[in-house]
Amino acid sequence: MAVVAYLLFFLAGLGFGFAAPGRTKWLPLIFPIFLWIGAVLVNGIDAASIIRLIIALAVTLGGILLGMMLDSREQRGTAAETG
Repeated sequence: MAVVAYLLFFLAGLGFGFAAPGRTKWLPLIFPIFLWIGAVLVNGIDAASIIRLIIALAVTLGGILLGMMLDSREQRGTAAETG
């Protein structure tokens, strides 16, 4: 199983969670879904592809939440320096 794909999903979630404004932070969750749809159209649905989709969504969600946490910490630090 390729770990690199999951690493890329995590980094996309981390980047969007940290830098994107508002609801666009959740945009990376559609990346694994679109890739899964493409794979299903070519190979068909099987249990392994559904499990991989769930893992990819969980890893992406973890990256988004971590990015949001880092962003809130940075904003609090910046507010403390200016205030």
